[in-house]
Amino acid sequence: MIIDHPNRTHAAACVAAEGTRQQAVAAAIAAGGGSAVVAAAVRTAEIAFYRALRDSAIANGQQSAQFYQALRDLGTGGA
Repeated sequence: MIIDHPNRTHAAACVAAEGTRQQAVAAAIAAGGGSAVVAAAVRTAEIAFYRALRDSAIANGQQSAQFYQALRDLGTGGA
């Protein structure tokens, strides 16, 4: 994912969150345990990623609605 945002603080937080997400997904795949286990770990990583983006957007005065929607799509109800 390429992250480019005029708010440099928010952009840096997004880059860090993406790195964390990629590491968590790679670890889930490496750990194995069957497709359901891997899928659950990837979903957990995605939820953490979108929460980090949402929190950064709010803290930096940026739009956050798309992150709430992504969280709803992942079954968290937006939280």
